[in-house]
Amino acid sequence: MNAIDFANSYMTWLPHDNGNIARIQLDAACTLIDEKSGEREQFYLIAPCRAERMYLDTPLFQLPNYEFCGIWSADEFLIIRTAWVSERDNRQYGLGRVRWREIRLDIRTFAHTEVLSEAGAIVQATLSNLALNARTELVDAESGQRALLEYPIKTMNLMQEPPRFQVDTGPLILPDFKATVPRAIESFEMAHVVYHTLDKAEFILRKPVPAGDGGNPGAASTDYSVVQIMPAQHQILASKA
Repeated sequence: MNAIDFANSYMTWLPHDNGNIARIQLDAACTLIDEKSGEREQFYLIAPCRAERMYLDTPLFQLPNYEFCGIWSADEFLIIRTAWVSERDNRQYGLGRVRWREIRLDIRTFAHTEVLSEAGAIVQATLSNLALNARTELVDAESGQRALLEYPIKTMNLMQEPPRFQVDTGPLILPDFKATVPRAIESFEMAHVVYHTLDKAEFILRKPVPAGDGGNPGAASTDYSVVQIMPAQHQILASKA
């Protein structure tokens, strides 16, 4: 399977009333696989944007503002609104066919993809400015679930002598295998990832975190604040358009 060309892959919604259409670039993907049943489902993270008013001759940004983001599958969506304070954070689940007339997931792939398994090849591909994706496989033996994450490598650190690399990129979506939620799409957290070997991943999850200098102990915002380290199997893929 060729790597996803995220820069040219989109989610587009078309409303029932023929009003505003939004086309939003995809940031990451995850396939959840049930090892017992063999069932699999794909989910896509859209690029974030900001709360806005539409087509008015007044200031367009809403205040207080929030980040608008979300996860889409073929049938479902989970909108994630992240406001200035955690108390206003909002995760909204729904069915795409109910809220919109049509949801389009246009997934494009690169024509040629090469898996890079050696540090020297990864360094050379990076310095050659090839498009780099990663695939990260996570397995939870207790639940019998497997997750295949795919995402573009937006930031790659490297050394030439000796050849070394360290991925530092995001956002992506990370499933919580132990989550007690009614739907798989609700188990995802937004995260960034770092690693410099192909057998371990260090994620930082976006969670509520205390804000300020302690003057208001109940105040909290939402930021990348919880670190989770786990075994993983990574593939680095170099692609040409």
